[in-house]
Amino acid sequence: MTDNRKWTVPQTLKEERSSFKPYPAASLPNALQGMTASVSVTTSTDISMATTAVLSAMSHCFSGVYRMYGKTDHSEPITLYSLILANPAERKSPVMRFIKKPFIEFARDFNESRKLQIYTSQEQAAKLRNEIAEMQSKGGSPDEIAFRRAQLDSMEIERFRRVCVDDVTPEALVKLMNDNETLLMMSDEAGVFKNFNGRYQGGGANLDLFLKCWGGESYQKDRCNGEPIYLERPYLSVCLCGQPYILSELMENRAFVSSGMLARFIYCFPRSYVGMRDYNARAAQPEFTAAYDNLVKYALAIKYGRKKGTPEIPLYFDDEARAEFAKYYNSTIEPSLLTDFADCPDWGGKFHGLILRLCGLLHCIKSIEGGAKPENEKVTLETLMEALDIAEYYKTQAVYAYTLNTTGAVCEAAEYVLNKLKTKRIKRISSRDLLRLCRRFKKVSDLDEPMELLIDRGYAAAYDDAGKTCYEINPLI
Repeated sequence: MTDNRKWTVPQTLKEERSSFKPYPAASLPNALQGMTASVSVTTSTDISMATTAVLSAMSHCFSGVYRMYGKTDHSEPITLYSLILANPAERKSPVMRFIKKPFIEFARDFNESRKLQIYTSQEQAAKLRNEIAEMQSKGGSPDEIAFRRAQLDSMEIERFRRVCVDDVTPEALVKLMNDNETLLMMSDEAGVFKNFNGRYQGGGANLDLFLKCWGGESYQKDRCNGEPIYLERPYLSVCLCGQPYILSELMENRAFVSSGMLARFIYCFPRSYVGMRDYNARAAQPEFTAAYDNLVKYALAIKYGRKKGTPEIPLYFDDEARAEFAKYYNSTIEPSLLTDFADCPDWGGKFHGLILRLCGLLHCIKSIEGGAKPENEKVTLETLMEALDIAEYYKTQAVYAYTLNTTGAVCEAAEYVLNKLKTKRIKRISSRDLLRLCRRFKKVSDLDEPMELLIDRGYAAAYDDAGKTCYEINPLI
């Protein structure tokens, strides 16, 4: 070890999250601004976590109801898939509870208010099935049996509705989508990815329905032991939280990458406030949470009041906004596919669609806030510019996500080790003590690659102490 080692400022491992531009919260509708700010204060979390979750959640309020058109032959549904990536103890669960609350309450109240109607409908269907079975057993007229079966097929059987799902298998999702048409998947864990990667199917990925629900594409499932299921327009809005290592696993999974699944997600890497949080932070303000709750329940009441199979309502730009969107695509988006999106071309190819989805979502929320029906107003240039601000934020996050993969898991592991060293203000440490500090790793050799990277970038220096490998940490970090 050299006591007078001359240290220099270390090179960055990758773009630091703290260097990201702040989330453009001012571009959100008023009710969402107040709600997300209040949640981020009381949980001491970066506002990007709450805003990303709330946009995905709110998209469920309008999925299957409205569709945003950029031009005659290009439209996008109002659905968002999002993945929030943060380390343990970043309070992902409390944030998600605030966002999910009105959806859970709406489902409870909706089902309770329709209980008698639901049971009546189900009993009528059961009675008709019994009549058909009795006619078949007694050799009834084929024409009469066929008539009764047609009656049963055309009967709209009321069921208790699901709004939110959490941990679900592909098979369960098919049934849930058949019963509900649209769903909101929100979870503070991302274990659902393992379900769709074959956790219960012997290792084979089963992504078809997950992929189709992003765009509302029809889905057919034929089964040997039951009636085929046909979903005409299945829509899913998704917000999942997980630790950063999950992204590395997904990026290395050929099925998730080649299918375009990962290109369908917006990514959020919230800034960490661990070590700076105040237990006595101001509680969530009732006026903001109430405004959000009322907005969600009002929008859901309209959605769930629609008859099953009702066509989506088109939303259009006004002339000024339409011209600006075309100009932005031609001058900014298309050329950037070869530059800005070089590391994530699949995600970049869907960027203009993301902008349309955000335009439709913001427009719907603003219209309801103003007491108007979204279909009675055109999407304005102001709304387009707000959507562009938000989309540009997610563009930065997506490039970071894909670059994180290209630099590999080693870079993420090195960042994890570095954060541990910073937190404990360690100056010198043996490899054995470092292993005990960094519990993610199982053996000392697992630290070799991340420590080599930290040494190469000037964060640490290795030295031998009586045959033991030790590290001296750059005091300038």
